[in-house]
Amino acid sequence: MKRTLFALLLLAPLLPPSVSHADGPTTIDEFLEPGGRTRVIAHRGFSAAAPENTLAAVRAAIETGADMVEVDVTMSADRQLVVIHDDTLDRTTDGRGAVSELTLAELQCLDAGAWFAPRFAGERLPTLEAVLAEAEGRILLNVEIKSEAVGRGIVDKVAAAIRAHRMTDGVIVSSFAPAAIEQMGDAAPEIRTAVLFNPELHSGRDPVDIVRGLGASAFNIKRSRLTRTMLRRCREAGIPVAVYTVNSPRRLRKVVGKGVHAVFTDHPERLLDASGRFPAAMPAVLPSPQLERTVP
Repeated sequence: MKRTLFALLLLAPLLPPSVSHADGPTTIDEFLEPGGRTRVIAHRGFSAAAPENTLAAVRAAIETGADMVEVDVTMSADRQLVVIHDDTLDRTTDGRGAVSELTLAELQCLDAGAWFAPRFAGERLPTLEAVLAEAEGRILLNVEIKSEAVGRGIVDKVAAAIRAHRMTDGVIVSSFAPAAIEQMGDAAPEIRTAVLFNPELHSGRDPVDIVRGLGASAFNIKRSRLTRTMLRRCREAGIPVAVYTVNSPRRLRKVVGKGVHAVFTDHPERLLDASGRFPAAMPAVLPSPQLERTVP
C-alpha cells in the first residue's frame, strides 16, 4: 500500500493541471460541457481496486472521486437487467456458459469477486437497478448496453429503470449497436446517449455524421483508433470525445495532452488531483494481473 501511494504521488505532478475533481459535474449536461478539466470515467467501476462491474467497484469509484462510473448491462434468461461485460460467465465468475441462459436468481448465486482477490469472495453480479440505487446522488453513470441483448428488448427496460430511479439527468447510455442508440432516442429522448465507435460499421465515416445521424450527444472511441482528424471534427462540432481504456501514466498524459473530453480508465486515481491531494478514503489498489488490461 505504501509503495502504491508513493507511486501515485510521483505520477501526479506529471499530469496536466487541467485534471482535477475538486468540483466534479453533478449532471450529464454538466459533464458534457466543453472545456475545463478532463473528465475521469471509472471503467467498469474502479476495476483496478475491485472486481469489475460489481457494487464494490462502483463504491470504490465513488470513494476515489471519479466523475463517472461506466458499467455494462445485458439480460438474463428471464429478461432481467444484469451488470456484466462478457456474454459468458467464465472470466469473471465461478459459473460457466452464456449469461443469457441463466435466470437472474441463478446468476446471483454465482461468485463474482473471488477471481479478483480473496477478500471479494461472495461479491454478486448486480442488477442495473442495484447500480442505479448505489450511484444515485453520488456519481454519474455511463450504462453501456451490450449489443447481443438489443434484439431482446433491453433498451426499453434500461430506459424504464433509469426513469424509475428519476436519474435521467445522471445517466448517459452508450452502445456499439446503432440500433440501441436509435431505440433509446425513441423510448426516452430525454436520456443522453453516446456512440461507441464500431470499426465494422463506422470505419471511414465522419464521426460528426455518425453522432448526429443517431441523435447522440457524445463520441466514445478506443484510444488507438482516434485520429487527429476525428478529434478536430468533433471539436469543431462541439461533440465531446471520450477514449478508452487508458491506464499507463505515459498514455494518460498523452491523451490528456491531446485535449480529449474524457478518459475511461481502470485507474481513476491516476488522473485525479494532479497536485497529489488524493481523497482520504481512496481504496487500496490491489496488485493483480488485471490492472493493465486494455479490453474495451
